[in-house]
Amino acid sequence: MATRREMLEKLATATGALVLAPAVLGLGCGSESAPQPTPEPTPEPTTGSETPEPIAVPTSRPADWDAIAFNRTRGNAGAIPDSYLESINGPEGELKHLGKHLPFVPELDPALVPPGMLAIMWGDPSKGHAPHPNAPPSEDNPDGHWYNWIRIRVATDGDAEEVETQFSGWPLADQEDSGAYAVQGEGEITDDGGKQTIYLVALPEGVAAGAEIRVYAHCLTHGEYVDFLTLS
Repeated sequence: MATRREMLEKLATATGALVLAPAVLGLGCGSESAPQPTPEPTPEPTTGSETPEPIAVPTSRPADWDAIAFNRTRGNAGAIPDSYLESINGPEGELKHLGKHLPFVPELDPALVPPGMLAIMWGDPSKGHAPHPNAPPSEDNPDGHWYNWIRIRVATDGDAEEVETQFSGWPLADQEDSGAYAVQGEGEITDDGGKQTIYLVALPEGVAAGAEIRVYAHCLTHGEYVDFLTLS
């Protein structure tokens, strides 16, 4: 049986992708220098002058789930930076800003994704959502622009393992990070503003095709986003 590292090296060879770090299952397994994620918020009563806590993240898909509406409401409650609120609440908020931050599984040969991992991109073009760009730290944006943590758990109201994958840099992930990058197509990961970046993230043990998962993730520039996916 091939090791995970060998599988990642095979993926890089087969797709021309940049695979930059081994993946390790588990919570909090990034390097000490990696940005530390905040715990899931618990809503608390507030008074008029206090900043409200973000709305709690559901563990299973609500019957009336609307990812755009939920993330807009939660964003306005504190999960999205104030500097981005005008954008998400504006006329292009649904497709260009909120949709851009929702996950989808790209069309990719399943054999090229290492066992125990899932390939995710952000901003599904089939829904008219703008693709999510990625960028390293710069003078204009010292924090950089990528997803630095992605949490996945089975979508259930009961107890379930949640696995967090960390990315402390882009276009290169730190060797201590628990995730890896690949690129859609044959170009470089930095082409087209990094919009073809694939995030390879760890799945909880035993998750298989047909399972519904919750994806809860943090964009360094634009805050936290939540959605549900059914694995094919």
